[in-house]
Amino acid sequence: MIHISKNTKSTDLERVKKGDTISFDNGKSGEVTAVQILEHSTQKKYYYKIKNDGIVLVIK
Repeated sequence: MIHISKNTKSTDLERVKKGDTISFDNGKSGEVTAVQILEHSTQKKYYYKIKNDGIVLVIK
C-alpha cells in the first residue's frame, strides 16, 4: 500500500498507476482505477479515482 499526502514528492505521485493500492490522510483508501495528471502554469493536479471510495486530489 502506498501512502499519499500533501507532502508526498511529485516523483512518487507520478509513479502511482492503475491497480496500485493507496491510502490518503483523510481516510480514503483502496485500489486506483484511474489516474489523471493535469499541468497548469505553476502547479500540477494529481487525481486518483479510488474503487468504491471517490477521488483523491493532490495539488503540487
